[in-house]
Amino acid sequence: TGYDLTVEHSVYVLPNQQGKGIGPRLLTALIDDARAKKFHVMIGVIEAANVASIKLHKRHGFFEVGKLPQVGKKFGRWLDLSLLQLTLDDRSAP
Repeated sequence: TGYDLTVEHSVYVLPNQQGKGIGPRLLTALIDDARAKKFHVMIGVIEAANVASIKLHKRHGFFEVGKLPQVGKKFGRWLDLSLLQLTLDDRSAP
């Protein structure tokens, strides 16, 4: 299939557990697992105001590739999404 080498992921850490290094460990484990499974690209779809998550992903090599304005809603307001990508290997062809 056309996108079988791409995987989208999510990392959620409970508020009372944030700041304890859990997020970086989880994201590292997801990246390692994606590489072991021979994925080529990981995609993170993050609410644009979630600066901590965007910084976490950038520290792990992700870069922002786009934004989707007003695609979600929560508490009576629109949410924008930031799209971040990490290329996992250097293969030149699938």
